[in-house]
Amino acid sequence: MESASTSNDQFIGSTKGSFSKLLINRKRQDGNPVLKYIRNVPYEWSDIKADFECGKGCGILYLGLKYHKLHPGYIETRFPDGNGYTIKILLALVNVEEPSFLLRDLNMFCYRAGWTMLLCYSVEEAAEYIENLKLAETRNPMTTINNRAQYKQKQQMAHVGKKSNANTEQQKQLYESAIKFLTSVRAVTNADAKRLLGTFGSICEIANATKEDLEMCPGLGPIKAQNVFNSFRSPFTV
Repeated sequence: MESASTSNDQFIGSTKGSFSKLLINRKRQDGNPVLKYIRNVPYEWSDIKADFECGKGCGILYLGLKYHKLHPGYIETRFPDGNGYTIKILLALVNVEEPSFLLRDLNMFCYRAGWTMLLCYSVEEAAEYIENLKLAETRNPMTTINNRAQYKQKQQMAHVGKKSNANTEQQKQLYESAIKFLTSVRAVTNADAKRLLGTFGSICEIANATKEDLEMCPGLGPIKAQNVFNSFRSPFTV
């Protein structure tokens, strides 16, 4: 596995300021491909027990289901590493074809140990979770978790069979118009626009969101969030 430390060492050591860095357990996470996609927050290696620390109150353990299938007893030995954190998160990468049995067991383990389990389906999505939890450290990180859960729920609902009511076509047109409007903002992609609508529900809610709320939208990041925020507070030109 290619190590992420070589390509990121310069970035890790170069960021200054009052914003604390994401802490990463080097012993366990050096070479993790997730690190390649953590681009919106500064991070550094640290002697911590959790795999990732998003502020003193939030610790994250990272687990691939493929690894868990081979080593089912491993994760229970790691749960004590969450002692001292107010919020303890197990970030599970779903990388097996039939995950239901494994997830049922993990959910039971987490319930008994007082952990919150989050599911991701790619290393990019895992990085988004970690970034947004770090960005939310000055507030309640559970807000990020809930926003992400709502976004995924809306995605699932969007894939349910077609509705038979007469408003379906109109709703589709409104949705496409909203996507087109949001992608007119500098650097905002089609995927970003869908995430924004999935997270906030409407253009009105996006317009009323604070910059901090926008930054918590998965995958958006601080620069695009600032662009979106500014776009609703600048005079429109014809």
